[in-house]
Amino acid sequence: MKKEFEITVQVKSDYETLKKELEKNNFKIVEEFELNDIYMIDKNIDLSKLSNLEILWKCILIRDLTNTKKYLLYKHKKYAENWDIIEEWKVECPITDISKAVEFMETINYKKLFEIHDKCKVFTNRKTELVIQQANDKYIFIEMESECKHIDRKYNSIEELKEDINRYNLPIDKSTYFAKKAEIILKETLW
Repeated sequence: MKKEFEITVQVKSDYETLKKELEKNNFKIVEEFELNDIYMIDKNIDLSKLSNLEILWKCILIRDLTNTKKYLLYKHKKYAENWDIIEEWKVECPITDISKAVEFMETINYKKLFEIHDKCKVFTNRKTELVIQQANDKYIFIEMESECKHIDRKYNSIEELKEDINRYNLPIDKSTYFAKKAEIILKETLW
């Protein structure tokens, strides 16, 4: 179990507009991948008695990182009073077959709640690394993590991540740096 931190902001423009802004700041695509998450929850849980975040806390994800790896995933997030994420960790269990994983979860009384299909592009300008996520062909998010994969950089705080993304004047919603993609899509599913 590895503790980490990240920020996620929602983009307020279309992808082409965002891409032009990134290119103005010398960002280039260094990786592309697709991420498919199936959110599973125990059938016995009364969803009407829980908040959206409480529902998500009870979900197990079946994740397919296209052409790379497949795994069961449990995410835990610790929130501040204003619902900013102050700490998170996850536990992964490798699997080989997504449909068998769904079948297994259904056998132990879980049901599929919703799915998120992310088309992801990693951009870097050698100083900053951003992951652009196009979720369900409807929403666009930018995620930054404490540890970068394509450049030699590590962030030591959430504030450092915020300062870095704000240097570029991108078309993002700055009212929250903890956009909850799964909660947005859960709301569409349930209500």
